[in-house]
Amino acid sequence: MSLRRRLEEIAEVGAAWAEPHQALKNTVHRRLVEELGRRVAGGITQEEIEKEVARILDRENELLTREDRSRLIRDIVNEALGYGPIEPLIQDPVITEVMVNGPNQVYVEQGGRLFTTGVRFRDDQHVMRIIEKIVGEVGRRIDESQPYVDARLPDGSRVNAIIPPLALNGPCLTIRKFSREPYTDEDLIRFGTLTPEIRDMVSACVRAKLNTLITGGTGSGKTTLLNVLSVFIPEGERIVTIEDAAELQLKQPHWVRLETRPPNIEGRGEVTQRDLVRNALRMRPDRILVGEVRGGDSHREV
Repeated sequence: MSLRRRLEEIAEVGAAWAEPHQALKNTVHRRLVEELGRRVAGGITQEEIEKEVARILDRENELLTREDRSRLIRDIVNEALGYGPIEPLIQDPVITEVMVNGPNQVYVEQGGRLFTTGVRFRDDQHVMRIIEKIVGEVGRRIDESQPYVDARLPDGSRVNAIIPPLALNGPCLTIRKFSREPYTDEDLIRFGTLTPEIRDMVSACVRAKLNTLITGGTGSGKTTLLNVLSVFIPEGERIVTIEDAAELQLKQPHWVRLETRPPNIEGRGEVTQRDLVRNALRMRPDRILVGEVRGGDSHREV
């Protein structure tokens, strides 16, 4: 099935589903929190949530088709364990980027092209709950004093969020998904990104330990290329990576990952890339890879 048709189906489901059953969904959410709220700390499985939602629906005596019932259970599970309305987009392997421009506009990228999905959030607060869930999982925060943040999903996908008053259309969320299987140099040659001759040249540069700077526009494949070049680093070397939001996918066994830390609510405790570069020099590195340089980090030490 084509991406466009899948997105059309998602839009159709959202349009047909959101309005007639929103009140029921809200009731189920409330009952679910009451029933399972005390057990969150101990962990709740998807199977337990599905069973509890089914029991709640039975008590509500709501007339639902089998399809609507199954869809509601899946939707509730996505809210409880995943990332709400965009969970199917995140799980779709052909989608490379998900862009939430406020509650009423969600785009995706596939094959370098943008498509609108028809996926909707209930309101700004619904988008904020998903953003807070994502950034909270990696120990970051977003609020009026820190209205934008970089984070990552458990699979390493890169996340950026920005909220009002800086974002005028409502909370915005951008997720750059990572391929489950990182691209190889042969993949890039097949795509026409590299030629065999360029591949041989850059691999020789890596093996010779030449300083290398990868530049390019947003979404141009900088991180993908860096991952590919890292394959040419000999296995016996110690690699230290430094990133704002960890996203590199290296294959070498001797790999130490460092990640910056934003200031806390009192404005203290920040650890910058510059700080981590200085520290990395004391860690006996053979290689230091800085994932993304956007400011003072590019001065002397890097």
